[in-house]
Amino acid sequence: MQKSRLFQILIILYAVLSVLIGVRWGYGILTFLPLQSILAASWASLAWLSFRSFVHQGGQISFSKDWYHLLPTLLVVALVQVWPDPIDIVLIVIYLFYGLILLKLALSGPDRLNAVRLSEAPRTHLALWVTSLILIAFAGVDIFISYDFRFMDGQLSGMVVSFANVPALLILGVAASVVGQTVSDPNGDIEDPKSSRGIEPEDQDVLIKIEKLLDEKAIYQDYDLSLNRLARKSGITSRRISGAINRLKGQNVSQFINEYRVAEACRRLADTNDTITNVMLESGFQTKSNFNREFKRVTGQSPKDWRQEYPNVRYKL
Repeated sequence: MQKSRLFQILIILYAVLSVLIGVRWGYGILTFLPLQSILAASWASLAWLSFRSFVHQGGQISFSKDWYHLLPTLLVVALVQVWPDPIDIVLIVIYLFYGLILLKLALSGPDRLNAVRLSEAPRTHLALWVTSLILIAFAGVDIFISYDFRFMDGQLSGMVVSFANVPALLILGVAASVVGQTVSDPNGDIEDPKSSRGIEPEDQDVLIKIEKLLDEKAIYQDYDLSLNRLARKSGITSRRISGAINRLKGQNVSQFINEYRVAEACRRLADTNDTITNVMLESGFQTKSNFNREFKRVTGQSPKDWRQEYPNVRYKL
């Protein structure tokens, strides 16, 4: 299944769950509670599959290899039919499990998402962090609700849900919509999260080859450039590229490439009268927010302030 399709399904699940939660806690209607439980189990595993697809070999989710991620949903479906009492506990375990493995993926850094456009890797990585932490928070909310109903007759549960679950679902929906637009190249090697440990003998040769490719071919101008695509063009595995840049430059690949893009933008701002928007696009950036953020990170100035240092060059926004 294509990654964009996975995130489309994820967004739909978020929207439906938001409605069901509102009906349950806003109007006290329990009719859809079984469906809510089933969908809750489904989107936890789907969130993992969606983000994992950014690092999966070939970028595809295979039923023959990933079928076991259907088990949480099937378990909840079975419990709805024969024994509803432990559903809350099962959902807590599902939230914690997928939240923690997503957190582990987030901790491995943005270069682990090697099928994402390098320009969008930081935002996708942030979305991954948000999703993992909210899943864990959902487990905490459900634990509190179980305690509240057992010892305080559910007096605080509605308020807790209104301040936690619905806003969280909206945030997750935004996160999913962001990463659903960042997929670039599905082919390439899986990044090794251990690659940042200790400088290796071939690191300098790898970096020299990558820098030569960037200088001579200017492939940083391709806004669809991903770590996988860079690996294919250079003939070096994504793991070795990321590891060499991490160890020698102290950066992730996205930051490294964006410095080339900012250097190109500076040249165009100084030497041409192109609009700042055109400079942004020709330098390899796709969004103004990312362009402005990275430009200021590298130069300490906004693009407009940079260009104003060259008064003989006409410009317009």
